[in-house]
Amino acid sequence: MPAIKTVMRTHFVDYWLWLIVPLIVLMSSFVVNLIVSMSIGSFTTGGLMSIYGFVMSVGIAVIPMNFSFSLSFGIRRKDYFLGTISMFLLFSLIDSIALTLLRELEQFTSGWGTGLHFFDVPFLSSLSFLHLALLNFVVISHLFLFGFLLSSIVRRFGKLVLISFLLLSFIVLGTGSVLMTYWQYWGEFGRWITTYQTDILWLLAPLTLLYAFLCYMWLRKSTI
Repeated sequence: MPAIKTVMRTHFVDYWLWLIVPLIVLMSSFVVNLIVSMSIGSFTTGGLMSIYGFVMSVGIAVIPMNFSFSLSFGIRRKDYFLGTISMFLLFSLIDSIALTLLRELEQFTSGWGTGLHFFDVPFLSSLSFLHLALLNFVVISHLFLFGFLLSSIVRRFGKLVLISFLLLSFIVLGTGSVLMTYWQYWGEFGRWITTYQTDILWLLAPLTLLYAFLCYMWLRKSTI
């Protein structure tokens, strides 16, 4: 346990990465969309996606920043993994509560007085505070761990394997897109997404656990 706390403190040395930069990213996007809303009136924006993209980038950046440093001071790979996961979960909890509170405030103020839907995503607006907070926690944890997974691949196998993995993913997705277009399945797929979009997000939970397992296995055998 002391070693895990040490790893978390090591991460928090870069508090600007975990706290300040995401706040700047989120508020910059929010202010821009609020100004637009003042000009054109009520509208729904996807500006909230900026914070989700940043969360994944943090997951990617963590290993290059302090993995070798931590191990050079005698931290075991297992403790580094547990400390990093604990940090991810802590900030996933903080972020999920903050975003849900902002959703509540946006609804209370009728979109900040302009009708802006920034934190209040339409297909999630009917969810209770607890339900939305849990869902946010799942999504944000998933993005943290997905970024961590990509970085773990590089640490264990090298950049070439990661590039190959991404290219294969693009090929598979591209082929699937062509086939769906050929068989005209996009309409049916869109209706399925619209009907079950909230349930689909919950499927990220088992994927997150899989990412964590793979990261642990690869970091155990990675070089410093």
